Amino acid sequence: MANCFHLCILTPEGTLVEEAAEYCNIPTAGGSVGVLAEHAPMLCAVCEGTIHCRMEDGRERSFRVSAGAAGIRDNSVTILVDRAEEEA
Repeated sequence: MANCFHLCILTPEGTLVEEAAEYCNIPTAGGSVGVLAEHAPMLCAVCEGTIHCRMEDGRERSFRVSAGAAGIRDNSVTILVDRAEEEA
């Protein structure tokens, strides 16, 4: 899992995704935040929009999300939102 981090997107209904990612772009109140492995610890508000990710196996995935919060710590990104769905 070199150059990857643990990505978890959670809603009240359950876990939408939980796997290793190489990159993630999160829409936040202060603008979009790009995350790579070993990102500095951070807590931020997530705005309604689309999270774009490149997974460990190279797949590109996008998730449409409502507002919420994201925490980045110890090579792990946890995103908590009310609603989320994967875009085709």
